Amino acid sequence: MRGARAGLAVAMTLASVGVARAVCPGLDVLFEDKFDNMKPTWGEASEAIRVEGGQLVISPASGTYAWAANAAGIYDDVDMCVTVNTVTAADPLDAFAGLVFWYEDVNNFYAFEIAPNGKASVWRRERGRWLAQVEWGVAGGANTGDGAVNELRVTTDGDGASFSVNGTPFTTLSGSPPEQGQQIGVLAASPEEGAALFAFDDLKVTKP
Repeated sequence: MRGARAGLAVAMTLASVGVARAVCPGLDVLFEDKFDNMKPTWGEASEAIRVEGGQLVISPASGTYAWAANAAGIYDDVDMCVTVNTVTAADPLDAFAGLVFWYEDVNNFYAFEIAPNGKASVWRRERGRWLAQVEWGVAGGANTGDGAVNELRVTTDGDGASFSVNGTPFTTLSGSPPEQGQQIGVLAASPEEGAALFAFDDLKVTKP
């Protein structure tokens, strides 16, 4: 499932699209984006990342991936949700999209990812290298295929993080959060077979 990681990396400051309603239970909202327009904290729009139809669309070139860290704030612990719509997968094994957390800089962050085949994983990017933290496994309750919409949730607590898909727990892990706080973001990848397109919506970050 790492075909896209072996391709040319396209690091960007934008996010992906979605179609459902992501609702984190926290009432203390730290950041929220319904993608009615392209907030400047995502960076400039491009062919790969742009706001379209009230969603943030990410469509990297075939064999590449793109991520976007939002510059609206630096956070300690977060409870973060987003909906992600698989508009076009091209290949359900090697396309994926997800949430970026514990983001320090372009070479150091974590990502919770889901693929169109219903499997999820957690990866760490350290010193510019990708390291598997949780191998790909079936995410209970995940919707699959083109047109599928899934709600992803990441909750961080100190050096711990927990993950769920559509309200169903996926896994937990212990990691290395940035000492000076984290940014959040989104990412997506296209397989070698062609360009995938994911749409993110209703991104919400609250205090746990």
